[in-house]
Amino acid sequence: MKIGITYTIMRKEEMMLKERAKDYGEVIMLHDSDVVFPQSYDVDVVIIRNVSHFKALYLAKLFESEGIPTVNPFHIILEAGDKLLATLKLSKKVKIPRWSVAFDEKSVKKVAETLGYPIVSKPVFGSWGRLITKINDDDALEGIIEHKKWLSNPLYKIYYFQEFVKKPGRDIRSYVIGGEFVTAIYRYSEHWITNTARGGKAVPCTDEEVREISIKAWEAFGEGALAIDIFESEEGLLVNEVNPTMEFKNTAKATGVDIARKIVEYAVEVAKR
Repeated sequence: MKIGITYTIMRKEEMMLKERAKDYGEVIMLHDSDVVFPQSYDVDVVIIRNVSHFKALYLAKLFESEGIPTVNPFHIILEAGDKLLATLKLSKKVKIPRWSVAFDEKSVKKVAETLGYPIVSKPVFGSWGRLITKINDDDALEGIIEHKKWLSNPLYKIYYFQEFVKKPGRDIRSYVIGGEFVTAIYRYSEHWITNTARGGKAVPCTDEEVREISIKAWEAFGEGALAIDIFESEEGLLVNEVNPTMEFKNTAKATGVDIARKIVEYAVEVAKR
């Protein structure tokens, strides 16, 4: 079997995937600078690992147009990678934080009135907690909207907000691959943003309720390899968002679970369908 892996930067994750994939066949590493379409690629499956959400999205679609399955596929990257689209999917299966979206700066105050301060402003795409802002009052809200007004990307003009969920100094990240719960960690941080990419400490999580809600969140999409972010709240567990091109080196180190192998095994299974 020939396994392709797209990538932008050879991070620890891509190195692990490359090593695990060697156990199942020939590995073809596809850097951003190596890929041009239209062109034929002699691979049986492609694991999409580009840093850019939009590069990942379009590459998945292009490989699929050549009849080559991808992990994750285009529609999963599209719906799981967009926070608003993911919210719509997740809300049908699991409890999520209260949310609201506006499309004009004049209507944003209605969002604040509905959710009540503090609220969290999020871009509809992005990772590592970038451009996520906690807003405590009208003045801060006006400042955020003024900044977004002058950003060039039109997607920043989609004003997506969530209620601010008080967390016990941590949140949870779990991994579900092909419907199988793989592992989970608590991410501890003194900051309200707990991403391990921003210094959050990873500790294994073995809560059975986390396993159950993680699988339900995956079922909202029904396919793929997903990382799932979960909040512990006064109302119980809330699924915050999902990530279709997740990082996992810190989780693998903390739990000892070989997530890279699980992804490769799933990709091989998809190729054989």
